[in-house]
Amino acid sequence: MSKRVVGKNVKKVDAQDKVTGRTEYTEDLEFEDPLHVRVKRAPHPHAYLRKLNVSKAEEMSEVITVITKEDYPNINNFGLIIKDQPVLVGIGEKMRYMGDALAVVVAESREIATAALEAIEVEVDELEVVGDPLRAMEEDAPSIHEEGSTWVSDMISEEIAAQNIVCDHYLEKGNVKKGFAEADYIVENEYKTQHLDQVPLQVEKGYGDYDQETGTIKLWVASQWLHDTQADVAQSLGLPKDKIKLIQPAIGGAFGKKEDVSVQIHLAMAVLETKQPVKFTYNREESMIAQSKRHPMIIRHKTGVTEEGYLTAWESEVIGDTGAYASSGPAVVHKGLYHCTGPYNCENVRGVSYTVYTNNTYGGAMRGFGATQMGFAYDSQMDILAEKVGINPTQFRLQNAYQVGSITPNGQQLNKSVNVRQTIKEVLDMSKKERGSRE
Repeated sequence: MSKRVVGKNVKKVDAQDKVTGRTEYTEDLEFEDPLHVRVKRAPHPHAYLRKLNVSKAEEMSEVITVITKEDYPNINNFGLIIKDQPVLVGIGEKMRYMGDALAVVVAESREIATAALEAIEVEVDELEVVGDPLRAMEEDAPSIHEEGSTWVSDMISEEIAAQNIVCDHYLEKGNVKKGFAEADYIVENEYKTQHLDQVPLQVEKGYGDYDQETGTIKLWVASQWLHDTQADVAQSLGLPKDKIKLIQPAIGGAFGKKEDVSVQIHLAMAVLETKQPVKFTYNREESMIAQSKRHPMIIRHKTGVTEEGYLTAWESEVIGDTGAYASSGPAVVHKGLYHCTGPYNCENVRGVSYTVYTNNTYGGAMRGFGATQMGFAYDSQMDILAEKVGINPTQFRLQNAYQVGSITPNGQQLNKSVNVRQTIKEVLDMSKKERGSRE
């Protein structure tokens, strides 16, 4: 298979439909006079909701309905791994980031729905905003979620305040103490990565309708995890899965961002209330505020190396900011820890990772799923180590790179498709040729 396709031009099966405009995206669907949905978002990233007055919005002539938590008191939280995200924040409940939903407006036009959002009166009791995961891990930091809502293991140090740690993971390979004793140099550094939005061309958008014969809610939304989303919408509304039907239009870009639920549950609620076709489109600002981002990480590496340039010990601490809700954070940060040494051999490795709640927009999947952040950190560390021992950084990588039989930090033996050294050499050759062609 690889010899037939790798390095060769391959026909993309859907290319002709896309370049000729035949592919149907959500934007191309047509429904007769759909109602328009918009959501009132949180005015503060960390606060208790004390008052929500929707009466002025409800009195507007073209507003069909305004849905609040009071209308759905038993609605369930949703989420990919942990069901910790509320569909609507109710009176006395806490908003945890600026994307939390307070009310769903259904109106005859998007303009009226938008105007109705402005007519909704909100009063909150503000709390300290925790925007830094290191602050979230301090003993006196406010708890962002209720007590008992985290999955911390009994391995966590008693010196660490765990009220905002979603989960912790560990790895141990060889004898790190012995490895550092064998090192001629030990280098310690801290690296930080930032929030990144996936920025697909197509923002979150969908249509909903009600099948009167079967009592089924039909949703047309571009989703990456179709069946998980169907299950999450159903459990959230307390409906059987077969009462939620998802129809998948072509996805106009996603890069991980459309793994999470976005418009689906609010569309379904609007369908339940009106039994009419409804439409909900985020604008780019709403997409930026409400939907997932790549996790920022704080990565601390301590590495031992001999004078000859061989790694003897590697110790890592990874702190991943998952924002207000877990989404895929436990898996992303855990996977990042497994990639702490990158594609480089080290017999003695120890690591720990913490996935931490803050009041930032929640982190989710994005290309690389945690490996990308680690790549920046471990290859920066390799450059610094190479300079420390006075070896060319390419040679330093080549003599430490994985080969067949190498064992990763989490104990996986690599038995095939280990092409790190070949890749480095080919990049080096291509770089020399490119440089030569310019001279």
